[in-house]
Amino acid sequence: MSAPAPVSAEARIVTDVAEWNALLAGPFRDGADVYHHPDFVSLEARRVGATAGLVVTEVAGRTVGLALLFRPIPGHPELCDATSVYGYNGLLYSGPAAEPAPQEALEAIERALYLRGCVAVFNRSHPLRPAQLPGRALAGETLLLDLAAGKDAYLAGLADGHAYDLRRMRADGLRAEVDAEGKHLEAFHRMYLATMDRLGAAAGYRFPLEVVRDHFQLPSNGAQLWLAWDGDRLAASALFFRGRHCAHYHLSASDRQATKHPATKLILDEFVQAEIALGQRTSLHLGGGVGGAVDSLNQFKRGFGAKPVPFLLTRWIVRPADYDLLSEGHADADYFPRYRSPR
Repeated sequence: MSAPAPVSAEARIVTDVAEWNALLAGPFRDGADVYHHPDFVSLEARRVGATAGLVVTEVAGRTVGLALLFRPIPGHPELCDATSVYGYNGLLYSGPAAEPAPQEALEAIERALYLRGCVAVFNRSHPLRPAQLPGRALAGETLLLDLAAGKDAYLAGLADGHAYDLRRMRADGLRAEVDAEGKHLEAFHRMYLATMDRLGAAAGYRFPLEVVRDHFQLPSNGAQLWLAWDGDRLAASALFFRGRHCAHYHLSASDRQATKHPATKLILDEFVQAEIALGQRTSLHLGGGVGGAVDSLNQFKRGFGAKPVPFLLTRWIVRPADYDLLSEGHADADYFPRYRSPR
């Protein structure tokens, strides 16, 4: 297949941190989140052996961008593919969220990717912005809690079972606190790995301690580590990121042997009420169930009054001929990109 037809708009791939930050502080100010920040994307790039880049174009007074990790394809130095960070980034664009980016902007981004030698793009949508990228498909739902509605609305939205558990835990002396300095980061990490083992999570979810520490220390993440204690035993812990408009429930862990109580509920309740009192962010993104499913994890999060929004994944093939050639001998059609699946 030949390259996409030239369009009047052109896109460029920004790697300079100062220019990237200027875009986030300027045209992308209202839509940018922690997952778009160059420091965050660069950390993720080092983790997966990739190069960070922000593909940007300007069309009809609108600025449109896509933050990506460009990964080399072994044996093909002229080619690469791209993926989003571990999180929810989606498409950035200036202007109201309800007004989608111009189609010409997407075509310019596609051409820039093609010329970069990018074969395919995998991307997770952001819960506060509509997904527009080619190859997008509904993958389930994710959950948002409205912090701007205030404390009374939050308490009224709590499920009866959640409210009962919170009263019982406080009556039994459980407490939740924020560890602003990260003194218990290693303990959180041990508990997190044990939780992943208990849940049978894939290896990609077992983040090394240095990755967790780097994310905690990154100023743009506004990270907070929260802990729940039953007496002197650490019962649960969670890492939150706090962007300009939205907070994210990033990683969570619990020790079922430390308490009979669902201590993660106490952490989430204390965090939500602290954020409402602070009044800086309008939403808490809780994520969804496993793989976006409406499962027990989803129901747990809904119990805080969170509302579902569509969660879309983008599987965008930019260079179909190269994609097909690279995928020869790889039978797993559900894996994307297929050529990275085991033979």
